[in-house]
Amino acid sequence: MKIFRKKNKKKSKAGCPVAKFLGKLLLMVFGLFLGTFILYFFNLENKLIYYVIYPLLNKHYDKQVRDRRI
Repeated sequence: MKIFRKKNKKKSKAGCPVAKFLGKLLLMVFGLFLGTFILYFFNLENKLIYYVIYPLLNKHYDKQVRDRRI
């Protein structure tokens, strides 16, 4: 019994550049959507503002000299 083996034909890895570009673009758009959904779902933008930005702003404005003359 003979075993027939297929000859390895070398396929060019060039492919269709438009399809590759669209695939990468679709993957990036999905990643961006997933990232913004996670930010929204866990309310991370408000937590960032409360724990990081407010303390920095308070520190900045507490250092300012105030003129209280009327």
